[in-house]
Amino acid sequence: MNQRIQKTIDEIERTKTKIAELQVLLPELERKKTDLENTEIVRLVRSANVAPGDISAFIASIKQCRQDSRTQSGRQHGIGNTDTPIPPEIKKEEATESGED
Repeated sequence: MNQRIQKTIDEIERTKTKIAELQVLLPELERKKTDLENTEIVRLVRSANVAPGDISAFIASIKQCRQDSRTQSGRQHGIGNTDTPIPPEIKKEEATESGED
């Protein structure tokens, strides 16, 4: 067999082996990252001397702020708001983007 072909075949096999090794390693690295993040969160919470109920309330308020922000953003862009007419140029852009004409 041609040496160049054999060399390429060998390189393919080495690459497949390396990919298989990395696919085994990746979930472990992701788990380790999550563990380190969780440890950091616990460390921050403990250093703040915050009661568990206060943490829950804080997280709930953050979620609510994000939800309110998304709702406001949607209203500003006419999403979910049937009271605001859509200008013709925007309707035309949307039709063009979706393939309609």
